[in-house]
Amino acid sequence: MDKKEILIELRKKFEELKKELNFKPSFDELESEFFISDAVLSAGFVSENFSKHLCSRIAESYRDWHGYLNNLLLPNPSYYAGQTESKLFNSEEDRQKVWNLIKISMKFSSMHSIISLKHDKKSESEFIDESYLSWINSFKPGLVYIMSKVNDAWKKE
Repeated sequence: MDKKEILIELRKKFEELKKELNFKPSFDELESEFFISDAVLSAGFVSENFSKHLCSRIAESYRDWHGYLNNLLLPNPSYYAGQTESKLFNSEEDRQKVWNLIKISMKFSSMHSIISLKHDKKSESEFIDESYLSWINSFKPGLVYIMSKVNDAWKKE
């Protein structure tokens, strides 16, 4: 199957899933934040259990940031760049911002694990809706703040 066929099948499966689960975000909204097409193209096929694949991709996006954020609060002593960045977040206000993002990432990571264990379609719908809204309204803006602060500091080095 070539790339174009996979993407056509992805859109079709997405629309079927959207009807079945009745979640709110459109394909383009989820695609712009979680790069669903890249994940499917990387796998080389659209999973028969597409809802699980979609939820996994969203959870993976949150999990990808968790380690970095945790390192800002508890830097690895053998990683000098991490120690340097951690010092940028010494104020209680900034540490709380980082911790709030960690809590969000853990909320959706653990929620995804429960969904995977229970195979509950209603929970999948709630996961997609809540994780998207949280990403747009809280998580991504928080990351932009943190990464802008980090980038500004590295520019001055």
